[in-house]
Amino acid sequence: MLYSLEKNVNERENSMADQTDLKVTVLTTSFPRFKGDNAGRFVCKFANELSLLGVIIKVIAPHDSKIVPAHYPFIVKHFRYFFPESMQSLVYGAGIASRIKNNIFRIFQFPFLMFSFFLAARKNSGETHIFHSYWTFAGLVAMAVKMFNSTPVVINLWGSDILFLKVPVLWPLLCRIFNKADAIVCESEHFAEQLIEKGIFKERIHICRNGIDLEKFKVEENKFQPKELQLPLDCPLILAVGNLSERKGHNYLLAALPRILADYGPVKLVIVGEGEFRDSLESNIEKRGLEKHVSLVGFQSEENIPSWLNLADIFVLPSLLEGTPNILLEAMACKLPILTTDVGGIGSVIKDGYNGIIIPPRSESKLAEGVISLLQDPDLCQRLAVNAQSTLHCQYGNWKKQASVLKTLYSQVLEKKNLS
Repeated sequence: MLYSLEKNVNERENSMADQTDLKVTVLTTSFPRFKGDNAGRFVCKFANELSLLGVIIKVIAPHDSKIVPAHYPFIVKHFRYFFPESMQSLVYGAGIASRIKNNIFRIFQFPFLMFSFFLAARKNSGETHIFHSYWTFAGLVAMAVKMFNSTPVVINLWGSDILFLKVPVLWPLLCRIFNKADAIVCESEHFAEQLIEKGIFKERIHICRNGIDLEKFKVEENKFQPKELQLPLDCPLILAVGNLSERKGHNYLLAALPRILADYGPVKLVIVGEGEFRDSLESNIEKRGLEKHVSLVGFQSEENIPSWLNLADIFVLPSLLEGTPNILLEAMACKLPILTTDVGGIGSVIKDGYNGIIIPPRSESKLAEGVISLLQDPDLCQRLAVNAQSTLHCQYGNWKKQASVLKTLYSQVLEKKNLS
């Protein structure tokens, strides 16, 4: 497609970006706060690989009380946006929208967040060749800084940004702003087509998929089993991984579980993740009498996720809103049969009946039927799992390959600026 960069990576090794010390400042509202944190994990992966490719990276992200200083091959600057610091609670967790929904008073922190973000970015504008911003709010900050010094801007739009496309008053304004960026990056053709349909110039859009660590996410022969699960050897394990937010659709999975238990028999549902929706899930589990069948195991570090995936028999992603989540790709790499919803860019990766089962979102009946069909048909599970792993290996590369795609884009942006 015209907006794909992957074909051009090898053709531009002698580009301007390879001949000079390219400096890129990453603006993001989410970034790992401690070792193993899943917040903005893919942003960190790209930054790390770009650094290894010779790009001088600086990351600017909001401060948080949980931050533990870590060593990276690049600089990370955290800006404070509200005082006292103990009340900073707008970002991280399940995301800005979910945090405001959980506590409406957090919306009063938003102007302080944006203004502080702008000041931090503006201070760095003279020391960078390109701003690469992740998500809408960071993109707005980068565009505001560009008004003062014309620093080129690359904006990454992600799954949660789809929400803005549905706001009739707000999106036309955002569209006018984003069309003045030097490039818009998204992770799938599906999202790109949505953006074009909603008014983003086609020539602005570029596809750059996330990478995946194929050395880490693979089939493991020796499977671990946490003692606290008390999982019978003959009991299938259904696994869901993601922030505990309403948009992940966990409540629909809980609603489907009684029928699964009635029609199939004993199963164990394990939900990995943490977030502000935990209390609601715990209440739902208790209300349905599912305490013996469901375990909320909380946050698990990135290092442990492959082991959880290998322990599972079925991976379920019942999301109501997504881009192309990395955990889906990781489950595919670990050769798991997958059941997921038809939202965001998932349909561009999972083909129903070939490498997974796709159901409509918000449908507990279809969710139950899909899980039961997998539990009752081992041959179907095996076929879907093999095809899922094959799809992953054919369509996705490691983080280094995908970072090279971004580096090529930076080179194109700078060359275009120099010619104008």
